[in-house]
Amino acid sequence: MRFGSRIRSMKGLETHGQAPSFIPPYLTPMIKLLPPALILAFCTFLPLAAAEESRPNFVFFLVDDLGWGDIGAYGSTFHETPNLDRLASEGMLFTNGYSACTVCSPSRAAILTGRYPGRLHLTDWIAGHKKPNPMLQIPDWNMRMNHELTTLPEAFQEAGYRTQFTGKWHLMPIGADDFAQHYPESHGFDINIAGREWGQPKGPGKYFSPFGMPNLDDGEEGDFLTDRLTDEAVNFIADNKEDPFLLYFSYYTVHGPIMAKPELVEKYTNKAKTFENTRNEKVNAPYAGMIESLDDSVGRVLEQLEESGIAENTVIIFTADNGGTSEQSSGGLREAKGFSHEGGTREPIIVKWPGKVEPGTTCDVPVIGTDFYPTMLAMADLPAKPEAHLDGLDITPLLTGESDTLDRDTLYWHYPHYHKTKPYGAIRQGNFKLIEFFETGDLELYDLKNDPAETTNLAASQPEKAQKLLSNLNAWRKSVGAQMMAPHPEYDPNFVAPTNKGGKRPAKISTPQGEVSASSFQKGNEPANAIDGRNNTRWAADGESVPQWWQIEFPQIRELTGVTIQWRNATWFDHQIEVSDDGKQWSAVGGMSGDRDNRQSHVHEFSAEAKFLRIRVDALGNGWASITEVEIP
Repeated sequence: MRFGSRIRSMKGLETHGQAPSFIPPYLTPMIKLLPPALILAFCTFLPLAAAEESRPNFVFFLVDDLGWGDIGAYGSTFHETPNLDRLASEGMLFTNGYSACTVCSPSRAAILTGRYPGRLHLTDWIAGHKKPNPMLQIPDWNMRMNHELTTLPEAFQEAGYRTQFTGKWHLMPIGADDFAQHYPESHGFDINIAGREWGQPKGPGKYFSPFGMPNLDDGEEGDFLTDRLTDEAVNFIADNKEDPFLLYFSYYTVHGPIMAKPELVEKYTNKAKTFENTRNEKVNAPYAGMIESLDDSVGRVLEQLEESGIAENTVIIFTADNGGTSEQSSGGLREAKGFSHEGGTREPIIVKWPGKVEPGTTCDVPVIGTDFYPTMLAMADLPAKPEAHLDGLDITPLLTGESDTLDRDTLYWHYPHYHKTKPYGAIRQGNFKLIEFFETGDLELYDLKNDPAETTNLAASQPEKAQKLLSNLNAWRKSVGAQMMAPHPEYDPNFVAPTNKGGKRPAKISTPQGEVSASSFQKGNEPANAIDGRNNTRWAADGESVPQWWQIEFPQIRELTGVTIQWRNATWFDHQIEVSDDGKQWSAVGGMSGDRDNRQSHVHEFSAEAKFLRIRVDALGNGWASITEVEIP
């Protein structure tokens, strides 16, 4: 189609006997001597060749678990990100950019395919949580990108681009027969550096050498993973500066384990001593060190583009796969990764497109990860593939200033899984966002323009609006074939989860106060630590998933007047205090829900007689459920 349109644009050349303006003057006399048919062919070829030479390169930065408020350009004052801040000043910053899911694998697949996770049926991180006794059945979901799909890198491969994947992949069906068929090389990348099934570094040194990652040399002792990946990225740029390329730099950072270079940990430890945290930012020295290493990496890539002489012909896109692991990384938004609210899916998005995007501009139009695929094709002057990127929209009119709106006002999310959140679906239409929780059908409605932190649920006060959005959400799910949940036939409302890992650890631990147990625990952080009278020990749940619980069975029914909980982490906790006579039927006697103030302790006063007391953590701001001490008067 493009070739045909070029021919039509050349009509009239034969009759005018003129060489077009793009022919160099010294060739004009020779061109006039050629037969008209050859002139037409010559003039058709030259623009195509020129387009090939000017076709832009692409550097796509994808950061793992980066919160909306983690970099300076989005408001962080504790983290130091001069290179990212400069990138924002040279391009366009989006204030309403979203990932397609609240966890990583679905968001990554959405970027690469231009399709919603609900359409792909790839709706959880691979391999997903296995919640004991779920009320609803998780669908038989897909853990791979099907090869029938044309991915973003495959489209660029077809156009003659060199493609390299660098970093975290996490899109392989772990345990399946076709596992080996889903490395990055099988989905459009000529080169794969470090991409495998891992969702985080799991090598012997974790973020330090040795790394245990494919095609990544371990380097020397003490080498840092982000630095080594950057070495590979800048080498790729230097080696391919003469040809169009796509560098897809998918960082492992800032996913846990939280590890940083010692000199940066020392730097931010000292900075934290005098830092005035007026914006409830995440003040964690190792995490801040990881952010600085990320920023240094971006700076090295930008410098290499300049040194190679191709910076002005390179599009740079920066974003993240889901929210940060702490609400303190969310820039004032509610909650974080793994949750249904804005902190789980609102992402930094920065786009630099030299000569096209006005430097230092911002855009508040909602965009989402599925939009990158068609947008990048348009930037490269490549034909769209609407049969591939079904759910993406070309946002170049926003980038160039041609338009300040899109022919779309609705975004969708579908998460039929258990995580920190309970299973949910969501829709944003205009400024309103509706969340539907699948277990109970509860609805939450927020006006994001006036209430970006989602503090006021309008579902009860605006029922017609809520029902209209719910109807639209249901229609969308039907249109994309989203997998829905069904009641679990074996769900037991009185279920008490066994101790972690198949009962290999004792279900109850005897202490002077009574027998203590928990939903799960880490080795060395057993439930008994929470009532040993020592502040340097703790009970810690084994992993970030919630709900989790800690309980004590007294030798006999006793009078209870309250409980004080000393938490290990200073964050917010939605939690309940429950009592029981038999350990089966429970009654709530206290708790806290909806308070987003970070606290190190909670005091609950109540009056009850019971043989069992249980503390259940339903949600928390960051980390995992962990109690230093439970004081029972």
